[in-house]
Amino acid sequence: MKKLVRVASFFTAMVLLGGCTLSPEDKVTREKALQEAVLSFTGDVVQANWPQAYALTDGTLANSDQLKNQLSQSWVQDSTLTNGDITSLAWVNDTTAKVKLTWSFQAGSVQSFSNETFIWVWKGNGWKYKGRALR
Repeated sequence: MKKLVRVASFFTAMVLLGGCTLSPEDKVTREKALQEAVLSFTGDVVQANWPQAYALTDGTLANSDQLKNQLSQSWVQDSTLTNGDITSLAWVNDTTAKVKLTWSFQAGSVQSFSNETFIWVWKGNGWKYKGRALR
């Protein structure tokens, strides 16, 4: 009897979890929305438009200055941020994704790069920046 209850519980859990997954069409739509959000975010960061970049966060950080401080910690010192490119997108689950970015910097005639992975979450009807991924 206990084994039957465990099997029934397992199938019930699978049905409930199955009901939470996105359809292939919804996943494609969310992926496009994620790309657009990240492109807006990186564009705002490169242009030092911190209030606009902050508007694309999940609200975990208190303000745009904290966002700037968090992002710039690992950047090349005494250089100018020139670009942020999406290197890869990876789903963690239906509401969380990891996005790897390559930041480009210019210091005089020397160009340098930094790769970082960030967590984005689906909140409300859109993607929001949550923070760095732990490596």
